[in-house]
Amino acid sequence: MTYTDDRIAAEAGLTDRVALLQNAMHKLGADVIRLQTQLTDLASAPAQRAEEEPPAAAPFIFNLSRDAYRGELAALVAWVDDFLVPVYAGPEGWCPVWWEHHEAVGRLHALRLAYEELTDTSVSGGSGPGRWHRDHLDPTLDRLRGAGGPFAACLSPAGHRPERPRSRFA
Repeated sequence: MTYTDDRIAAEAGLTDRVALLQNAMHKLGADVIRLQTQLTDLASAPAQRAEEEPPAAAPFIFNLSRDAYRGELAALVAWVDDFLVPVYAGPEGWCPVWWEHHEAVGRLHALRLAYEELTDTSVSGGSGPGRWHRDHLDPTLDRLRGAGGPFAACLSPAGHRPERPRSRFA
């Protein structure tokens, strides 16, 4: 190998390491945003009394105002990162900045809404959790990580690829 070959090989390895570090920085940034939002919500929330009814299910995330969207996205990030990824998806095969993919946000929010409804067996019956797995979890994970899904490019060695900007005519 020549000096130039060695240098090119070293630069390729460095590029891969830089991509991994960038993905880790995105993840840390999301954690900071999520924690700041949770802290703000806790500080501004009035104390709830025990006799109050639990809140109704949230509307679909894309139907919310900008401020409500941010709060719901923070809750979704917590649910996905603290529950869904560790229990079902695993960090391999998962985009570390998944919230930058609008399709992923929509599908994961719908998955969480279905989870809240179907895992409450007093409402959905004993088969609710099984239906959630079969009808919602498995198809969502397959779509997100599939060859044509939003995470397809992110799972390459180069790491996360943001979505292409839409044309003004789209």
